[in-house]
Amino acid sequence: MTEDRTIPYERRKNPNLPWGYWLTAVGEVDGWPPLVDDEGNHWNSVREAFWVSRLAMGRITQSSIMHQELEFMLAMLCAIERRIIPIEERALDFFQSWDQSRFYGAFLHGQALLEPDPGSGLDTKLAPEAHAVILMLASTRSPEDAPMPIGLPTLRAYHGLNAGINAETRKTIIAAQERAAQTLQYRFQREQIGQASGIVLVGDALGPNVPLRRKLWSTTLPDPYARDRMYLWLHERIDRWPVWGELAYRRGARALSEHLMLVKFCDEPIELG
Repeated sequence: MTEDRTIPYERRKNPNLPWGYWLTAVGEVDGWPPLVDDEGNHWNSVREAFWVSRLAMGRITQSSIMHQELEFMLAMLCAIERRIIPIEERALDFFQSWDQSRFYGAFLHGQALLEPDPGSGLDTKLAPEAHAVILMLASTRSPEDAPMPIGLPTLRAYHGLNAGINAETRKTIIAAQERAAQTLQYRFQREQIGQASGIVLVGDALGPNVPLRRKLWSTTLPDPYARDRMYLWLHERIDRWPVWGELAYRRGARALSEHLMLVKFCDEPIELG
């Protein structure tokens, strides 16, 4: 029986469970097929079922392409869910252009994964089904992608510290965030650089012969408060660290510095007095 998708998802399914929770494993006598949906279709994985039956995408022989696109969707949905990153910054960092950002927004609206919006933009709320999709995609990540804690509630978001917060509170907050990031391959961390308060970007297991931990980028700030404020700004964007790390590793520290400047100031208003 084909589902009537004109009925809201939350009335057809439980939106608090991962998308695809209704798929049935049929046993492993011959190993094929592993999953069956309510309509009797056979799927290799929950992700494949979502890709083909829900998004109406064609089956892809090279599954890595499907996973890459779904990882991007996961990052995009999480960025919208958190609603702390300005839309112009999001368009620049994820798409490098407004036209691609608008197209992807229209795609997500067409899939009913976003709440209705007159402009079909990304600056809106997630539909209930999108929350279920996030749960599914986050639960089915590959071992290579799994260390990135995208969208988890343990990663609290901050736009910067209020000057009234004392140093001890700041220390506790940032220590918790640093612990959450310590297993990532690419991660920003606070470090004393000479006599200055600094932040460095390190990458683990890099290099063709003997994989080593490498410092890929660094900056110094005038005092610990300024350093901590920048670290918290970076931590709000922790889902972008793998991309920024690859940028610094492949193209150098200057390329990352230029990109961070663009991301930081692309949505700043121009004050004319």
